[in-house]
Amino acid sequence: MASKNDDIKARLLAIFRVEAEEHLQALTTNLLALDRGLPPAEAREVVEATFREVHTLKGAARSVSLMDVEALCQACESVLSRVTRGDIALMPSMLNRLHDMVDGVARLLAGGEARVAVRELIGNLEQAAGEAGNRDQGLGVSDQKPTLEAPSPTPQPPSSVPQADTIRLATGKLDALLLQAEDLLVPKLAAEERVREVRSLVETLTRCRTAVKAGVRGQGSGTGTDPQSTTPDSLRSAEAQAQEVLGQLLRDQRAIAGAVDGMLDEMRRMRLTPASTVLDLFPRMVRDLAREQGKEVEWVARGADLEVDRKVLETMKEPLIHLVRNAIDHGIEPPEARAQAGKAPRGRVAVTIASLEGNRIEIRVEEDGRGIDLAQVKAAAIRTRLLTAEDAQTLANDQALDLIYRSGLSTSPIITDVSGHGLGLAIVKERVERLEGQIHIETRAGAGTTVRMILPATIATFRGLLVRAGGQPFLLPIEAVERAIRITPEDIEHVEGREVIRWNGHALSIARLNGLLGLPQEQGSGDRGQGMRGQTSVSEPRSPTPDPRPLHACVVVRAGEERVGLLVEEILGAREVLVKELRPPLVRVRNVAGAGLLGTGQVVLILRPTDLLRSLRERPRPPVPSAVPEEERRQKVILVVDDSITTRTMEKNLLEATGYQVRVAVDGIEAWTLLKSEEFDLVVSDVDMPRMDGFDLTARIRADRKLAELPVVLVTALEAREDKERGIEVGANAYIVKSSFDQSNLLEIIRRLI
Repeated sequence: MASKNDDIKARLLAIFRVEAEEHLQALTTNLLALDRGLPPAEAREVVEATFREVHTLKGAARSVSLMDVEALCQACESVLSRVTRGDIALMPSMLNRLHDMVDGVARLLAGGEARVAVRELIGNLEQAAGEAGNRDQGLGVSDQKPTLEAPSPTPQPPSSVPQADTIRLATGKLDALLLQAEDLLVPKLAAEERVREVRSLVETLTRCRTAVKAGVRGQGSGTGTDPQSTTPDSLRSAEAQAQEVLGQLLRDQRAIAGAVDGMLDEMRRMRLTPASTVLDLFPRMVRDLAREQGKEVEWVARGADLEVDRKVLETMKEPLIHLVRNAIDHGIEPPEARAQAGKAPRGRVAVTIASLEGNRIEIRVEEDGRGIDLAQVKAAAIRTRLLTAEDAQTLANDQALDLIYRSGLSTSPIITDVSGHGLGLAIVKERVERLEGQIHIETRAGAGTTVRMILPATIATFRGLLVRAGGQPFLLPIEAVERAIRITPEDIEHVEGREVIRWNGHALSIARLNGLLGLPQEQGSGDRGQGMRGQTSVSEPRSPTPDPRPLHACVVVRAGEERVGLLVEEILGAREVLVKELRPPLVRVRNVAGAGLLGTGQVVLILRPTDLLRSLRERPRPPVPSAVPEEERRQKVILVVDDSITTRTMEKNLLEATGYQVRVAVDGIEAWTLLKSEEFDLVVSDVDMPRMDGFDLTARIRADRKLAELPVVLVTALEAREDKERGIEVGANAYIVKSSFDQSNLLEIIRRLI
């Protein structure tokens, strides 16, 4: 009985989490609207709507015995009730506390290691309500527009209630799916009938074979048995029966294909979800991040009602977080800087999701900030050794812009918990390419940056062109294949060390697919004349025409605006396959997008055209030097500076376990003495210390000619915006807040800096 009750409770909690997510999103939207400032009449309506949302959430929490959630909702309800009655005014401090309460409920529902000081949250809200009552009586909503207060803690990526194992579906969609399933009953029953017919056919053929054998033996023994008199009618009957079964099987195949395709299409529609499920997570993040950096930012979202495949949205959620963070952190300027540039003090970040032809969508992220400084990008590439200074001078603007996708490259002057790691755009590009999409960046100095991503609206059944290279079959995405052609050695020219052919009036680079994949060419495959004569459509292959000259099968593949001709051993035609995604540890394999299951049961690799083009463009790597420079072989020495013995010991043990040699100092004065007498590769320092703090120590290091290039990482409890700006001013390379300290993050920053 207990097990049954537990199952019921688990189902109720799953349903409640879905409902709670909707309520919390509505509460966040309402509070952000009040944050922006509304006319009194409209503000009262929003407050009343917020009150109703809290009241409903409170009742739902009580029904599943979530008492802490109920207590937070009760406190919010009580305060909002006083506002609607006109007993107190809704001041900015109250709005901040209400935001904290909503976050508290979300963390409670997240469970796990989430810790929420419920009493403290309730106390803070009641204190803010008391202050509001003392300031202004009789107005339900303050006419004063909320102003910025003290910065809130560093904002984290948008998070909501964890996804439950249930989803809400319209009954109409379920009815349509049921009808599609019922359509499969007809071919199911027909398949049973076909089995009986084929069994009868097998029995007939067995009798014919037995009769033929008996006739042959009769002739050999002189018995006079004539097989012609016993088998022709049976064979003709078996042939007619076989023809009838074949016709029935073809009709069944068409019926099954139609029913299965219809069901898959209906199930894809069920998986479609409004883009608002992701876009609604951003207003709060934008607000908090802008407040933390002392900026004014307007958030705009378009296309929230457009329905997109849930898997596409889930895949693009993290890239959108990176892009929006970059827009605020790197793009939007502080109000003073915008005013000096003749701009409005309030910056603008907009995300637009629009439908395109051919089952594609466009996600566009725009901001009206300073734009990307290509000189800074080149300088960062030189600093991280991606380029030499000589190469940077000859780099074209579009080539310099492509550098921002490289992992580890960042133009941020300091590494913080928000930016400077150089991973954001690398992650964005990887996720876009995983969906077989394209990304394009446009930037205008002083006017802002736009990131355009073209993606599939749904993840449908994969269709590809099956080819053979290196003796193995591979699939190329059918939408990336423009043409399959047949060429002769005389068609191949050599331009700047690369093989090209003339195609559609232009030079087209070609490459042997087996070479790009690192596979040997199948022996005897070079001159077999496989492929297609002239230029033909992939969907209508022609039989090879005899030709005295050696021939090559060439597939013209497109990725974005680039094209390449891939020479293969054989073109086997278009195939529809069931896609199987790669699992760890094969999450990201170069040139490979996934695996496809053919109708024969054979598994083949699906190739990624963007990677193939990248493999073609890359220059051969220089040979590895035989001797490692002394600087690389020497053990790196790090100076740890902190007045807390606990922190010093923890950081020393962590760094020594990673392989670094570590010296320690108790404050800035002792650290400065060590720096003048010993050689170090990096400094990890606290900020708030006696005698000399971390800011002054960093400033001294930067002012010293011999130590000016020494990397400095500040690890501190000071998390205010002003403190981080001070860290940038004195020349720190990284600024890590202890409240969000992560050992792996510190080690990754140190590894990158030295």
